Amino acid sequence: MSKQADSSICAYAYCSHEQTGYEKHFFITPASLLQHVQKLDELGYFLEDITCMQVKEGFLLTYHFNRWEKPGRLALRVLVVEEDKTIDSISSIYPGALWHERECYDFFGIVFKNHPSLIPLLLPPEMEERPLLKSSEKLRDLYELLPGCEQVLHAPRDEEFGQFIKECSQKGK
Repeated sequence: MSKQADSSICAYAYCSHEQTGYEKHFFITPASLLQHVQKLDELGYFLEDITCMQVKEGFLLTYHFNRWEKPGRLALRVLVVEEDKTIDSISSIYPGALWHERECYDFFGIVFKNHPSLIPLLLPPEMEERPLLKSSEKLRDLYELLPGCEQVLHAPRDEEFGQFIKECSQKGK
């Protein structure tokens, strides 16, 4: 994968479960987030959490999902570029995302479109600083931070994405 941030790339990566705890993780475009999250919901996955990390290329949002009956922990990773710190809210699909999205807004300034109440969660409303933002010289390259994962440039169609999820879940049987 190119080290240049390319918001049009939709890629998946095979990961070492021992290193990451994931059966699979997918790099997706911001535009495809709602479509993929809806698919996970239809397959019985629940949202564990949403995390944000600032990297040289922008902000890496990671959405962690799992299932009770057929465990198969998945991560959807979305790169949000610095110039446009907005992404769709998934709270219409997973209401529990409201809190996680507000936390990412508080600490990094990520704006979640269509969030019903994007107000500070932990910080005072008058605080304008984003306490977890780093200076550019302290940022690390995204691809250095994901050891043990082979990034594959690939644009999975909906059927392929669903098949990957089903295969991952069947390992837990």
